[in-house]
Amino acid sequence: MACSRRTSDHSGNPFAERSITLFGDFAAAALRLRTRNMVSSPSSTMQESSVAVSQLRQGDVIAKKYEIDSVLGSGPAGQTCTARVLSTGKKVIVKALNFETDDLGPVQVLFDKVRAIKAETLPALLDVGLNNRRPYVVQEYSEGESLRRLMDEYAGQRKSFSLQEAAAIVVKVLEAADAAHSAGMVHRHIKPTNVLIQSKAVGPGQGKVVRTIQLTGLGLAEMIPNAVLPDATKEGGDNRYLAPELTAPNSGGGPQTDVYSCGVLLYELLTGQTPQGTYLSPSQIREDLPPGVDDIVDLALASNGEDRFPTARDMINAIQRSFQEEAPAESAISRRVIMAIAGATLLLLVVIIGALLTNDPTAEARRSDEMVRAQIVKSNPLPDEATMRAKLAGHPDMAYIPAGTFVRGRLNGESTKVVNATEPLAAIGKTSAYYIDRLEWDNTKGSNPTVSVRQSQAEAMCEEKGKRLCTSDEWERACKGPEGRVYTYGDVYSATKCGGDAATDANKDGKADSTAGSLESCASGWGVYDMSGGVREWTTSSDPNQPKFKMVKGGKTGDPERGTRCAYADSRNPDLTDRTLGFRCCADVDAPVVPAPPAAPAEGAAPVEGAAPAPAAPAGAPPGAAGGPPATP
Repeated sequence: MACSRRTSDHSGNPFAERSITLFGDFAAAALRLRTRNMVSSPSSTMQESSVAVSQLRQGDVIAKKYEIDSVLGSGPAGQTCTARVLSTGKKVIVKALNFETDDLGPVQVLFDKVRAIKAETLPALLDVGLNNRRPYVVQEYSEGESLRRLMDEYAGQRKSFSLQEAAAIVVKVLEAADAAHSAGMVHRHIKPTNVLIQSKAVGPGQGKVVRTIQLTGLGLAEMIPNAVLPDATKEGGDNRYLAPELTAPNSGGGPQTDVYSCGVLLYELLTGQTPQGTYLSPSQIREDLPPGVDDIVDLALASNGEDRFPTARDMINAIQRSFQEEAPAESAISRRVIMAIAGATLLLLVVIIGALLTNDPTAEARRSDEMVRAQIVKSNPLPDEATMRAKLAGHPDMAYIPAGTFVRGRLNGESTKVVNATEPLAAIGKTSAYYIDRLEWDNTKGSNPTVSVRQSQAEAMCEEKGKRLCTSDEWERACKGPEGRVYTYGDVYSATKCGGDAATDANKDGKADSTAGSLESCASGWGVYDMSGGVREWTTSSDPNQPKFKMVKGGKTGDPERGTRCAYADSRNPDLTDRTLGFRCCADVDAPVVPAPPAAPAEGAAPVEGAAPAPAAPAGAPPGAAGGPPATP
């Protein structure tokens, strides 16, 4: 299954007691959530309200360009209509918003942002404008019906969606949400009426139905004041799909807000009802459903956003793995593949079939990589929640990584343009159990990581905390997560998820310009931040070819696509001080963490040439912690 970080206690350090549940075991995390009451969405007082605008009717002309054919739906937020382009006769969808303005600028910005997203699961936007001071958006027209109408049709026939049908629909909606999230947008209003479905009968006797699915309405919720959104959706029960955090004024939500809405969709597709109060698990309502589906639903519906899947992609992976493990195979080759690599993703199935049919070397390489990673996941079952909690109890600012194996080095399918030939090729590495700081020194969220320290100084500063510097293998395993990713966030480089190139110290004050833990998208599957971003980091491992040099992980100045890969390593003279070079600490499982005794800053921490001296560390701070003491455990 995919990963889900859960925060059980929000008091004090936001990283405290964050347990990690990843891949194939959702049961422990879901157990506590299943009996937790769903947070309702009470009506909040409108701080802003829509004005009384004239409603569109059949035959009305908008901006002298579009003639309304029919009104598909109306609500407090606006109207959705089919219309005809006067100049071409082309059919389009017009969404008119229920407020008036003389400034189209903010709406135009959102329109341009949505229009730039290219995804088959999102309809293309065509135009934006004002009609009698009322904003409108035009999108392409597609034949089909809303998911709500399909749900009503199934209910009228006393028919249930199969697990395969429900999974296919929700995965497509999640793919659309994932595309939006990658562009920095959140839908915030995913509901059945915003899901458009085209159904087509195919195959012998047209006995199989293929569905094309699109998510509409992206960007529209951002045009509605946050405090108004829950009230604007109260009519028709739409608030059932809103994440609890959206009931708070001025809360815009995040990717996990859309994950919640998709959890409600999945639950309703499988059970015919939305979850209310202390809800029954899907398998308690339908005996033909596997228990693994319950765990996916429970994590998606966690009332606290931190307890849900971190991303839409994580929920997709979870659904696909559950589908593979539980659904009957449709062909002999599918059965062979699933038996050979149970627990791998649905994407892996496509890759393998493609390799078998085309003898594509790249597909074969990806197939080999996925088989190795699937075996690693299978061979390293994660501790249950009770064990994880016990391990983290004395180390709230660290992540616990159990003893096990991982894929060391580059993957077979990685481009030769970004890998180093000296990196091990999909080798199997192994580590003992250990702890690792969630953030770069001083391991405090929101702080600026310490840089311009020698490797020996980094070791000494960790030792003052009862910790030690990490080995290269420990660092790489923590970066790749249980799933063995190329970067902390996935296998494809992103310039935005972790901030691109290695951070530096432009002010020459011994502190990097980056902010520790500021990007939620830059967390590995173990909950460790800024490993494919932030500053480069010292390790305690020596370069096997130059034993006097020490390995540096986490970046290559000027080449982030190559350098922020978890496998990338460079070796440096341990006496080097550099404005892009910092560190984080690890600890043995049986080593107690002790507070740092009062100490003067270590001597000899010379900055790079031309750098201004760092400010003096406060009394009681460990050596090199200029600018303030680190948070104590």
